[in-house]
Amino acid sequence: MSDLKTESLEKIVRASALDIAQVQETLSANIFGNPLHYFHEINSTNTHLRELAESGAPQGIVVVAETQTQGRGRLGRRWESPGFANLYLSILLRPKLSPAHAAQITLVAAVALADVVDTYVPGRAAIKWPNDILVGGKKLAGILTEASCDAERVHYVILGIGVNLNYPVAAMPDEIRGRATSLIEVTGAAVSRESFLLRLIQGVERCYGELEQAGFDALAPRWESYFAWRGKRVRVELLDQVTTGTAQGIDRDGALIVMDDGGVAQRIVAGDVIPLEN
Repeated sequence: MSDLKTESLEKIVRASALDIAQVQETLSANIFGNPLHYFHEINSTNTHLRELAESGAPQGIVVVAETQTQGRGRLGRRWESPGFANLYLSILLRPKLSPAHAAQITLVAAVALADVVDTYVPGRAAIKWPNDILVGGKKLAGILTEASCDAERVHYVILGIGVNLNYPVAAMPDEIRGRATSLIEVTGAAVSRESFLLRLIQGVERCYGELEQAGFDALAPRWESYFAWRGKRVRVELLDQVTTGTAQGIDRDGALIVMDDGGVAQRIVAGDVIPLEN
């Protein structure tokens, strides 16, 4: 291991745990984060919260962990979860949405997350459909939503969020170092994790409230303002299916609309979006 990587890892190890009492005190008047469950180590905040949801836990409960042994992202990928450096949290939602509109939760969470990131970075945060937040073209945060639905209603949604805050790029695994970043890399200074966590929980609660009261149409323009690839060429990959064309934006259900090279509008509901131009 290089000296730089060793030094970066030591900085993480020396970092302090979240002052969770401060966070809970500030959130005492909120619905989200009241209660808040905090762990030094857990397999996955999403997995733990799913167990609570199945036992009837109320909307707004938040699970936060310093590290995850089985953190995961979309499409079954592993989410690197070093301790005492980043944020890993899950929020339980019981939305009044039809199953067809459940994907709107991811888009709303992306708006809330981008809003918070935007207050820290010198440039503009960007949303990579459907669930990543990029800064300078590199991934800074991701969202994983997992829902329990039947044909008529959504029983609950687990909203999982991971954010790279004080995680030096030099300490990241080789396989992600070239495409990931963190706030400490972008700003050159350590970030108060308590402050970011508070802003994020409050922002998600605010945006989710707007969704419940006014519908996604009220939030769609804000999502679009963070979408960096409108009018640009992209490739969307899902298993053995590949769609290449020009990104148009999203529809009201959260699907990505891509005008393919044959001039046909394709409605994309899942897949990896790869930009073909800056």
